Amino acid sequence: MEKLGTSIRKTSVADLVKRAREQSYEKRLSVEEEREVKDIGGILVPNAFQVPNEIVDDGWLKELGGAEIKVLIFITRKTFGFNKIGGDRIPLSQIIKGTGLSRQATVSAIQVLENCQLIRVVRGTSQDGVRRMNFYQLITRSDYNLSRRG
Repeated sequence: MEKLGTSIRKTSVADLVKRAREQSYEKRLSVEEEREVKDIGGILVPNAFQVPNEIVDDGWLKELGGAEIKVLIFITRKTFGFNKIGGDRIPLSQIIKGTGLSRQATVSAIQVLENCQLIRVVRGTSQDGVRRMNFYQLITRSDYNLSRRG
């Protein structure tokens, strides 16, 4: 058991995904190994963040492309995941780094999410016209942002 747990902790996420793609049609764990992994809590840890149900239930997961999903999950983590339900300022460079997308793909994904009314973006500019960090909010069915204003 220790051997499996140690190998999981030392493996990067990129390596896990690569290995999973290479072995997608192979049996990866024996029944005994699977039991041991479940006993140590698996790969996922309890400190996690929630994704609003409507992302899956309303069909957004099926319709959005990979870049849009990556950006949506990243913004969800940086807002809801840090208990910043009203939104937060997030540098574009942080979204790019966190998602692994190019600048163009990230900006395009943000625009799609905004046009779909899944996120609200308040573009930051100062009075002298200098660009500042944008403010991002998730828009949910029971929009927490609107209910907090009243």
